[in-house]
Amino acid sequence: MTRKQLAAPPQFADQFGYSQASRIGNMIAVSGTAPRADLVGEIIGKGDVYQQSVQVLKNIAASLEAVEASLKDVIRSRIYITNMEHLWDIGRAHQEVFGEINPATSLLHVEGFFDPDVLVEMEVDAYLADS
Repeated sequence: MTRKQLAAPPQFADQFGYSQASRIGNMIAVSGTAPRADLVGEIIGKGDVYQQSVQVLKNIAASLEAVEASLKDVIRSRIYITNMEHLWDIGRAHQEVFGEINPATSLLHVEGFFDPDVLVEMEVDAYLADS
């Protein structure tokens, strides 16, 4: 089976040995994704968890496209948040993207992220149905 990958930002990939997205056959996994303008850019929506969530989902969509998949192929999402008070703003952004897809979803409360300006990260798993 062929492996397709989207490289992670070099400052992380070189130190940890991982990809931003990896596809083997019909299975796709997208790593934890931050609200950056691109994989290495500035944080979008500093202090605004809804805007950060929207950016994270845009970045996930781009990662999926890089390995020939799309948001409609997502079967599971995981949301990592630093403040439970942000739950409903994050949920609103997630629902706007996944409201008709309804993937299995987990929400995890974490202490923080590598960059303290990041309020939310998400990761997804996707599956491409046979043509």
